[in-house]
Amino acid sequence: MASDRLVKELGRYPIAPLLWKYSLPSIVGMLVSALYNVVDRLYVGQCVGPDGLAGFALTFPAMMITVAFGTLIGHGTATCISIAMGQGKRHVAQCYLGQAICLFLVLSLTLYPLCALFVEPILLLAGGTPATVKHAAPYMQVVYCTVFFQYLAHALNNTLRADGFPRKALISMLLGAIINTIIDPFFIFDEVPLYFFTVPGLDMGIVGAAIATVLSQIVTAIWVLSHFFGKQTSIPLKFGYIKIYKPLIWGMLFLGLPSFALNIVGSGVNTLYNILFREYAPSIKVAECEIASIGIIMTIQMLLCMPVLGIAMGMGPLLGFNTGAKNHLRVKMIFNLAAWWGGAWIFITSTLTILFREQIFKLFCREEMAAELLSVGPTNMMIFFAGFQFVGYAIIVGQYFQATGHGTVSLMMSLSRQCLLLVPLMLIIPRFFGPVGIWWAAPVSDVLSVLIAVGFHLYERRRLNQIIAMA
Repeated sequence: MASDRLVKELGRYPIAPLLWKYSLPSIVGMLVSALYNVVDRLYVGQCVGPDGLAGFALTFPAMMITVAFGTLIGHGTATCISIAMGQGKRHVAQCYLGQAICLFLVLSLTLYPLCALFVEPILLLAGGTPATVKHAAPYMQVVYCTVFFQYLAHALNNTLRADGFPRKALISMLLGAIINTIIDPFFIFDEVPLYFFTVPGLDMGIVGAAIATVLSQIVTAIWVLSHFFGKQTSIPLKFGYIKIYKPLIWGMLFLGLPSFALNIVGSGVNTLYNILFREYAPSIKVAECEIASIGIIMTIQMLLCMPVLGIAMGMGPLLGFNTGAKNHLRVKMIFNLAAWWGGAWIFITSTLTILFREQIFKLFCREEMAAELLSVGPTNMMIFFAGFQFVGYAIIVGQYFQATGHGTVSLMMSLSRQCLLLVPLMLIIPRFFGPVGIWWAAPVSDVLSVLIAVGFHLYERRRLNQIIAMA
């Protein structure tokens, strides 16, 4: 039976190869997923220039709120399914899956149509200027009207892993990202060079980038749903399960709350960046240049963090299953190994980012179109990543508590780095050091958040050691 396969694999296989097996598809998948944003920004930067990049940066806060609701439901569902499967409660896992799809439908048919109607005021509140809103509003309207496919394409990938199919989750991400990369230029540019000849494009600019992304997500959503309606899954989905289960909903939402809070706070931080740049920059043009700069830097930061989140997703089913099975020694070993992997990745890649920051900025814009952006952007990137080297470890620690059902601790860690540290520093430091102080707030908060993660890690290690000693 499928459940016997999960018991044998998640509960008994050697930890390092098992974590690698589950994490590698997630890592590759998360990197591929990040290509949606990276590819769009590369094309738009080359086509439209700094105004287009600033417009894309302006979509960050609105997009993060959209992602927040997806992770609230998706991450909470995946954690509950892993724990339920570890306890042998397959029927409960089926109910969680059907409830997630029902909630996605409710959100897509109620909240986001309203957001599409009022997209320009929303973007102006997010710190936009008339020039940047002009590029950002059409993109977000397309996103808001098709958000259900985004939720199915990405949020249910966590559930695929919880079902014991990490490779299938990888294929779903690869499928969408490859399609998006191929069709993007045909929707964005007026003509696309292909070796010895040129093919006419649709010349839709930033709107074309949104449409190409949506089409790729529709294909991915169909792929994900086909798995849960098929015969391989341990938690087959039937239409009768697609409804709200009141006894289950609050626990699921509570476990998804840390990811939700992290994205909501991240949206607020991005908005605050835009507002502060407008307030402290000597002119609107300089402010738009700084907004374009933070957009590129956030894109690179996201690219660096995706493999760590992939490791976290890989360890999630392992931790959830073994927590439900009360195999605490195995939980401790998985946690320690994942923390080493995540920490090492961010340390190496953030150091390389600082060393090659000028070359990275030149990928996103042509020098003749963005000389001013290229003159300040690399310096901003060096400051921003100055304290980022150990954040990978802190991310794994926070994700550990979420995967093992300790949502309160994970929520506290999620809020501490940005809400309790970064936001106050962003408001205080610029008063003494001017616009450059906005950039220095990030590395200071990074260092402090890592120290907090160390404290929680040491506490949890002592707790697990006591439980293991008593067993």
